[in-house]
Amino acid sequence: MKENRVFSRAAIALKIRLSEDSDDISIKFDTANLSEGGIFVKSSLLWKPGQVFNLSFTLPGFDKEIKVKGVVARSDDKYSIFTENDSSIPGMGIKFTDLSDEDRKIIKEFLSGLDSE
Repeated sequence: MKENRVFSRAAIALKIRLSEDSDDISIKFDTANLSEGGIFVKSSLLWKPGQVFNLSFTLPGFDKEIKVKGVVARSDDKYSIFTENDSSIPGMGIKFTDLSDEDRKIIKEFLSGLDSE
């Protein structure tokens, strides 16, 4: 199967908040990975592809909270017995749609720091 990824992903566990424009409620989720183009949110609560969210999160070592709009690119409703090598985590791949240059630079700097460890 061909990968259509523009950006490489890094496995990272972050706390992220998602909210909808029409709702004051934000829900906290854990993440599985991050790239310059988007984030994978671990959740058994899934939204359909095309759903738009406001996302906010802070990367370790950075003070600035990243706030970005994202659209659900895919939902994985995979349930299995989790093992270390199991990639079938239920959740949603969310593509960033309006990442500012400043926030992209922070994510890029953070990811390049992970590569050098």
